[in-house]
Amino acid sequence: MDNTINIILVALSVIIGFLGFFFVLKIWLVWKHVDINVLKARVFLDPNFLIKNWVYIFITGAFIVIRRILHLVDLSGLPKLSSEMTIIFDLIGLMVVCLLVILAYYWHKLVDSAIEHNSRKNAPEL
Repeated sequence: MDNTINIILVALSVIIGFLGFFFVLKIWLVWKHVDINVLKARVFLDPNFLIKNWVYIFITGAFIVIRRILHLVDLSGLPKLSSEMTIIFDLIGLMVVCLLVILAYYWHKLVDSAIEHNSRKNAPEL
């Protein structure tokens, strides 16, 4: 049973990771059409965007540190906290992927809004 849950969590991580790849690919494809000055203004003049950005980065970093601590406990030979350690490990990994995809989505929306109006016709659509 434990292995089934881990397989589901890892499969979800991969699927959601591909969604994040899609957002990053779209940003990369339209980057040359982005008005950098508009992008800078929208990033730094919108305190909500900056706050969301830093919160997602902080929480992602915290989850990564927690995963490293769990891995260290596992490697050290200390008595395991529970038999569900791998489920917790994979669940935290899923959360990291989800947070990074959410962050990529917010950046995708911001970059898309900063595409030069006269170049929007020439920007590739996915």
